Amino acid sequence: MKEGFLIIFSVASGLLVSAGIFAFIGAIGIIPRMAWRTGTRQYVRFYEDVIVVGGIWGTSTMFVNYRLPAWVWLMVVVVLLEGFFVGILAMALTEVLNVMPILMRRARLTKGLQWIILAFALGKVVGSLLYYLVDGFYVL
Repeated sequence: MKEGFLIIFSVASGLLVSAGIFAFIGAIGIIPRMAWRTGTRQYVRFYEDVIVVGGIWGTSTMFVNYRLPAWVWLMVVVVLLEGFFVGILAMALTEVLNVMPILMRRARLTKGLQWIILAFALGKVVGSLLYYLVDGFYVL
């Protein structure tokens, strides 16, 4: 009974979370822009479906203790895919909101934009590695 409720609750939560994320991503136009830049316009529906499934999976992992095999290559693929998604989303946000030009102008920086972007990316990598490799780093 408890497991059935958790499954229904996690699927419903995943649908709500993924709908909110998809609405946000749709509002900034990341999926069509990504498909246009990569030349894969025919896969827009697939991208949308993958985002919804990812939202459901991510939400369900908070309620159900999944045990996946600890294959190194599987972990590397999952971490890379998550990093790609977060990186694409972050860069789309900065592009839409013109964050980098505003940051450069306010900080009066004339050089080094590539180092600032690299520092952001490395910060995300370190955070992801801490999350996945340090046991108990993230505890609810």
